[in-house]
Amino acid sequence: MSAVPDATESGGQPDRAAAARALYAISRGELVEGRAPAELLAYEGQPVESGLPLQLAVLDLWRAAGEEQGGWKVAWTSRGARDRGGKDFRPFGFILAGRIHASGERLDASAIPNGAVEAEICLTIGEHIGGAGVTPEQARAAVRAVAPSFEIISRRLPEGVSMPVRIGNGMNNWGLVVGEEHSPDSLDLDALSVELRKDGELLGTGTAGPDVLDDPYVSLARVCAVLHRQGLALEPGQRIITGSLLPGEKIGQAKSFEARFGGLGSVVVDFG
Repeated sequence: MSAVPDATESGGQPDRAAAARALYAISRGELVEGRAPAELLAYEGQPVESGLPLQLAVLDLWRAAGEEQGGWKVAWTSRGARDRGGKDFRPFGFILAGRIHASGERLDASAIPNGAVEAEICLTIGEHIGGAGVTPEQARAAVRAVAPSFEIISRRLPEGVSMPVRIGNGMNNWGLVVGEEHSPDSLDLDALSVELRKDGELLGTGTAGPDVLDDPYVSLARVCAVLHRQGLALEPGQRIITGSLLPGEKIGQAKSFEARFGGLGSVVVDFG
């Protein structure tokens, strides 16, 4: 007899609707103590890409509650994570519009379970783009603006869940803080450097470039292909983040974080 309670649909597949409800509750701040719910454990051994329709089912629940989508994160773009789900596979994570904030806004750290910040480049889409064959050049042409940003992540899942569930959880995204926008034509994104500060103290420095991250426009092209398989595309106004230039930092008791991106400017998030 299985040690995992049954949480499958007829036919032996995981119950996506039940798993989505569990992830939706977690994403709203409900912490799970101990063992993960059976509906999440049922995804053990499922294909990695099965986490994408699960994630979209969670997004549908947010929409039913009156929330809107504001963008996407592109995951597995760093040197150590590339292609872990197959060649050029870059899973997405939805970003809620109500959780996109301007630089300098104050956020409530207590509302972000196991929260952390990551310094990332944010691209704003200017025109519809999608399909399996999007090139980096076409992706760049579709970008209206580039900005410094902090991804706010929440490591809210219980231990022991599978990769499809982690993808279904939106790759840990909680929200986004965005700095001043710039024209994409004015910057070489591969040449950017970043300094990360907590409460004014320098924590570390990093650089963009292929030794750290995929080129942001390559990431856009690859996520277009993944979205296309789900019947989706990038739409005007959406904010897209393409990976952290430095390791994430736990929020903890910090009052503020600042990331300085050289010519791209800086972004600040306040937890004070």
